[in-house]
Amino acid sequence: MKKHFITFLVLTLTVFAFDDAYLKSVEESIKKYDVETVEYMKPIEEKQITHQRTKKVTVVNKRIKTPNDIEIFTNKNIKPINYTNTISLNKLEVSEKKQKFFHMILPAILISKEKLRVKRERVLSLRHTPEAQLSKKDRTFLAKLYKKYRTDDINKLANRLKTHPVSIILAQAAIESGWGESRFFKKANNIFGMWSVNKNEPRIKALKSRKGKAIYLKKYASLSDSIDDYFVLIGRGAYKSFRKKRNITDNPLILVQYLINYCELREKYTRKLRNFIVHNKLRKFDKFRIDKQYL
Repeated sequence: MKKHFITFLVLTLTVFAFDDAYLKSVEESIKKYDVETVEYMKPIEEKQITHQRTKKVTVVNKRIKTPNDIEIFTNKNIKPINYTNTISLNKLEVSEKKQKFFHMILPAILISKEKLRVKRERVLSLRHTPEAQLSKKDRTFLAKLYKKYRTDDINKLANRLKTHPVSIILAQAAIESGWGESRFFKKANNIFGMWSVNKNEPRIKALKSRKGKAIYLKKYASLSDSIDDYFVLIGRGAYKSFRKKRNITDNPLILVQYLINYCELREKYTRKLRNFIVHNKLRKFDKFRIDKQYL
């Protein structure tokens, strides 16, 4: 027994030492960049896109009745399952609860990322087309996106449609929803606690008020819809430094430093995100993709 304990202790310390070393290397990498002085870098793939890809992801909608309905992906090429409801995972063992939560959210993230990639490729394919030569369909397409992402510049639009690593979104999803136990997650598929200011949209009333005023949270038809809204927030909100940085690197531990405006906790929140990604080994999910048979 003593021998096994010593072996376990050595392995544990080795893992922590590795993560500490990795975090130190990340901090050194961060020092090399000053995002505020880096000019906008055009996406590498921009030069490669000469035509738009019209093929869309084939989504598989599914309701969850029990935790067993949540599919666990053993292959990095996954089925694009869009769960239309959520359930509590609180009765599961901690390790199983974490696994089920991540695999419940993962396909929704990849679905949203794929939809944005298709739109972004279309935007980039139109980038050098004079406005007078755009078809009515393309003008309508761009006009809707300009309005949604609050810009009238096609380069900025392409930048705002860009996405970032899955690991960051999974970490934020777990933190913001309390591992899926928040009321707005279970009742409204609202992963990130997005507020509603439009009385005409589906929403639920928060149990608490702020400064005597009622608070409402958006209600989504599915988890994928919640992720879609999250990307819009990041794309047009007060995250300019973050958007610039993701043109330079896709390292999640560097990128999270620039989500300082996402939460009132600021630096404490970004440190929490970074530690959460490392502790839960979320970087492995950055390699997951939607299976090509659904594209």
